[in-house]
Amino acid sequence: MDVLAEPDGRLVALPGGAVFNVARAIGWLGADCVYLGRLSDDRFGAELRARLTEAGARLAVEEPTAAPTTLALAELDSAGSARYRFYHVHTSASQLEPGMIASGLLDGADALLVGGIVLGLEPVSSTLLSLVAGAPERLTVVCDPNCRPSAIDDLPAYRRTIDAFLRRVDIVKASVEDLALLCECESPVDGARRLIERGPSSVIITDGPRPVSIVTAEWVDQVPVPVVEVVDTIGAGDAFIAGLLGWWVEQGAARGAAHDRETLTAATRAAVEVSARACRVRGAGLAPPG
Repeated sequence: MDVLAEPDGRLVALPGGAVFNVARAIGWLGADCVYLGRLSDDRFGAELRARLTEAGARLAVEEPTAAPTTLALAELDSAGSARYRFYHVHTSASQLEPGMIASGLLDGADALLVGGIVLGLEPVSSTLLSLVAGAPERLTVVCDPNCRPSAIDDLPAYRRTIDAFLRRVDIVKASVEDLALLCECESPVDGARRLIERGPSSVIITDGPRPVSIVTAEWVDQVPVPVVEVVDTIGAGDAFIAGLLGWWVEQGAARGAAHDRETLTAATRAAVEVSARACRVRGAGLAPPG
């Protein structure tokens, strides 16, 4: 759950969380989605479950955990950008284990997304790493590390974990802040190419209101971002991923297109449009199209 610290001192809890936001937005966009993660048996967990179901997302793991729901305290600046602090130790987000994943979960799937703070938490991180490593050859795998320094206890170990995921990832969506933390390169494009050396075909770089960069080993391109009246940026990156994945599946894009300029540009344009809609509403939601 995202707990928003309002300027007047109130705390407001809203459904959130990286892959949760993506799953819900994909459902809103009309695509088929299965959410793989643990939900708590507490009140917040029940609300998250209800919101996923309402959006049309199915749950890969029905059994709740007794661990409490993971919380993200979000403080907004004057531009609507959020700074997060996480309460994640021994909470629901980390409680996914290999035996909970049904065999054949990825059969018939077109794409798999992994991301969020869970990539640095155990046992969920190792569980997802095994799933990615054994993914069907034809499956497009997307990673949004969505790095949150306040949730990283051991940065060198975290970087090694991300590197392990990248061996089977096709597309990385990363913010300029993500790349600075992961690579410490002179420029975001240099950082993206450093990641590409580890396995992915392409890296899509978001930079707030500035153009989105698409980077492969051979070329770099940019997609403009529209000017919108920002309410807040909570869930904007997740909406971006939902837009990209929704387009990818709807168009029947193959894994091999993860380095194709025309395909990546069209997918990124769709992602930008959905992300802009997320910035126009409070919390991790989508404003109506148009």
